[in-house]
Amino acid sequence: MKTTYLLNKAQPDGSVCLCVVPAAEWTAVVTENKGLPAAQRRYFILDYIADGDDLDCMVIEASLEEYRAWDRSRPAEKRNRRAGQAFQHLSLNAPLNDSEDAGTLLDIIPAETQVESMACDLVLMDELKKALADWKPWANDLLELYLNGQKRACTGILAKKYGVSVQVIRKYKRQFEKFIKDFLEGVSF
Repeated sequence: MKTTYLLNKAQPDGSVCLCVVPAAEWTAVVTENKGLPAAQRRYFILDYIADGDDLDCMVIEASLEEYRAWDRSRPAEKRNRRAGQAFQHLSLNAPLNDSEDAGTLLDIIPAETQVESMACDLVLMDELKKALADWKPWANDLLELYLNGQKRACTGILAKKYGVSVQVIRKYKRQFEKFIKDFLEGVSF
């Protein structure tokens, strides 16, 4: 990984522009920054550029407003980058083997199969299960029973499992159905 440092430097004409500097100069600026109040500090943002299998890092001096905007976006980017590593990305047009007449994934997926819709449904279900787990301890049990077609039978099953009355489970079911409805209304397709 190659790291490039860009600092604001005054030009002979009085303007200021970003210039490439050595790592030692950037380190000196960071060291000097430590003793300064927030209003006088110099701020830096990081930008990663993927070049094939290589990843280059650019350290860019920015204004306080730019730094704050960049800093707010970092958790989402980090979360998305981590989530992306858990998946293998395949091109539907890539050949299945090295022969000339090799088929592609697109050739073997039935025409009536909507891969994108299926993937979205799986992601939505995962997000729902996480939201339910964070909401109530019994919510995912109720979801599984509903998905298995046991909407009526689940009242007795859950009452026995959680040691509560069937009236309490009926209340849980109303809360559950409202939660699902609110969750799905909040999802954009």
